[in-house]
Amino acid sequence: MKTLLSGLVVVLLCIPSAARADRADKMERRAEHFKKTGERRERHGERREQRGEKLQQKAAAKKAKAAELRSEGHEAVANALDRQAAHENRRGERMERQGERMQRQGERREERGERLDQRADKLQ
Repeated sequence: MKTLLSGLVVVLLCIPSAARADRADKMERRAEHFKKTGERRERHGERREQRGEKLQQKAAAKKAKAAELRSEGHEAVANALDRQAAHENRRGERMERQGERMQRQGERREERGERLDQRADKLQ
């Protein structure tokens, strides 16, 4: 009877540590996921930012072409090119801002993953 009760006490004492270990494993997996998605978000943001810069360069080239056409007397075509350039410039600025925002989100997500990892280490 005494051995049965002592065995029951041992089992009851081990359950919380096993639950903590399981929770720590989940936290570690979640931390890894956060880190991975954060890195991916940063890369994607960087590419988006570069694409926005490229669009702005294209817009500047169209502006120059419009000025050249205007000097040659092609007013309507120059106006159309100016509108396209303005549209591309706004789009490029927007993409650049989105890229910067995505990079910051990725950094924050990575930091969050690191904090989760540290918490999981403390639980184990």
